[in-house]
Amino acid sequence: MTFDANVFFDDSLPRLVETVAAELGDEGLAAGVVLRDASGRLAFFAGYPLDAERSQRLATRLLGELRAYARTDRVLVGPSDFGAKEILEDSSVLQCRVGQRTVRLADRRLVGADWLRKPAELAPPPPRFVFASLKGGVGRSTSLSVVAAHLAARGGRVLAVDLDLEAPGLGALLLTRDILPEFGTIDALVENNLHELNDSFLSDLIGPSSLASRGGRIDVVPAFGRRSLDNPGDILGKLARAYAEDIRPDGSVATILDQVRDLIDRLASAGGYDAILVDARAGLHETTASAVLGLGADVLLFGLHEEQTFQGYTALLAHLARLVPPGSLVPEWVERLTPVQAKAPVDAIARSEFNQRWQSMVREHGPLATAWVAPREVQIPEGFRDVPWNEQVPDEEVLPPEWSLLEPIAVLRDDRFERFDPLRRRDLLSEEVYRSTFGAILERVEGAVFPKNEVSS
Repeated sequence: MTFDANVFFDDSLPRLVETVAAELGDEGLAAGVVLRDASGRLAFFAGYPLDAERSQRLATRLLGELRAYARTDRVLVGPSDFGAKEILEDSSVLQCRVGQRTVRLADRRLVGADWLRKPAELAPPPPRFVFASLKGGVGRSTSLSVVAAHLAARGGRVLAVDLDLEAPGLGALLLTRDILPEFGTIDALVENNLHELNDSFLSDLIGPSSLASRGGRIDVVPAFGRRSLDNPGDILGKLARAYAEDIRPDGSVATILDQVRDLIDRLASAGGYDAILVDARAGLHETTASAVLGLGADVLLFGLHEEQTFQGYTALLAHLARLVPPGSLVPEWVERLTPVQAKAPVDAIARSEFNQRWQSMVREHGPLATAWVAPREVQIPEGFRDVPWNEQVPDEEVLPPEWSLLEPIAVLRDDRFERFDPLRRRDLLSEEVYRSTFGAILERVEGAVFPKNEVSS
């Protein structure tokens, strides 16, 4: 095995895996755990004792192969060494593929640790929808506003929450200055670190949007409340503290994911809502992890048909694949991921180009790539006329599953919704106007919010 003199981050883990496998075999590799520390340096924690000669040989090889990416204190750790038991039994260890091998990885991070959290199970009613994207300007907040107005027009009670603290949009889209609430999500995350948020504070996070009609309701939690807009010089100061971990009285640590989930849970349980719509921060920041992984929500992944979309989502999906142990059943949360081609062409053939590239990306890099379980095969006996038929076998056991992650829906390009200002252009919130543009996403959401037999035609 020959390597270049320089070793970079992307090289380091494959080098360790190949070096350990060459010395201990796949069984020895699988029995141990790779520790990647906060700086990116690696160490291998062996799952069983190694004799002194083999241990020295493997440690020497690892130091030579990993170079700057080898932990200098100890690159190889035996199972009885100090701290080894904690790493070998760490429940947060990821089981992921590196090349053709499988390895257990303990990934320690100073930032971005929430991306390593196990995705939350489906939240209890009301249904939650996260509107996520890798960059702004894709129509994410506009779509959320149209969906909120549509649900309210059907008599629904909607809570819309803006988690995009650095590029807030919902407050300006859905609320006038005179009904802006006292506080916003930025205040909730700052104050939460100093004292418990009481019900009065939670009430002061919510402003009622005048877009609601026909008996429906749209409550909005903006990123910035009235106090922030009255004191704009303090916003960056609050932003610097909003992402801090919360050290609780019992000594436990609440990350930004924990804090956002607690906030949404409390708001959801207090308002009698039919739907919770969350505008996530654009990009792959840690706060995006709180919305994508932490809320037990259906996640709508917006993207334009451009190279940047596929590069970014390849990174996200490849990471999510590491949260699914190789060979295991596809977890339920995967089915709650739905791609949305934003500003899509009207022509279905033109949209199919996006769909095909998305599907190829998912199959190569996404969680379905590692967790795919083939549908059960029916044994065909000799004499085709005697094919057995069992009415008791559910369709899903013999038919290929249709994953929403493989079936992008479209929000069509519509110049009328560029620079959308629904408070001034209420004529655009006529269903006859917006249905042709947002029909697919409306069907996706209202099908979950209202029972199927109540969905209007």
